[in-house]
Amino acid sequence: MSNHPNRPCYPIIFVPDGVKSGKFQPLILPSESNESTRLGASELEFGKILQHHFGSCASSQQQFSPPCHDRPYSADFVVVEPNTNLHIDLEIDEPFSFSGEQIHCVGMDDYRNKCFVDANWIVLRFAEEQVKSQPLRCLRVLANLIARYTNNTTSQELFQGIERLTPIWQWTQRKSKKLSGQNYRKQYL
Repeated sequence: MSNHPNRPCYPIIFVPDGVKSGKFQPLILPSESNESTRLGASELEFGKILQHHFGSCASSQQQFSPPCHDRPYSADFVVVEPNTNLHIDLEIDEPFSFSGEQIHCVGMDDYRNKCFVDANWIVLRFAEEQVKSQPLRCLRVLANLIARYTNNTTSQELFQGIERLTPIWQWTQRKSKKLSGQNYRKQYL
């Protein structure tokens, strides 16, 4: 893997200062799921695996309404640690939509990430390719993140024998366009 100093590497994690200092209560709570939001190609399958291991702590397509926003964000998955009420926005990023639109490129989700972090939520982003090919490794990252900040090691213990997640560089708009032209997502979906 070559070095890309200005590009984040999946999994991408943003932790608010409040959480780092032991304050877990979110400033904005999620509202019910939006039934009209279509799940991404890999979200349905990963959601079943997530639900199997994290149960009622995980839910999909919850709405998050930042102040002064006309429309809410829809989180791919919300994971709530039950002892501390720590909220995690778990996102699955595709390099392009099925229509070929470049999405989740470097910088595109910065404002959205900031809205969640400002509301005292952890943001955890995986590349779609990771959740498709390494779902348990992704859950290991989630479990380790929960254990690190809350000291709840219950789920961490489930994934002790699972290998580390293989990192993937986040794509630039140029790279996204190239991947779209190669129809790259068909290789792993």
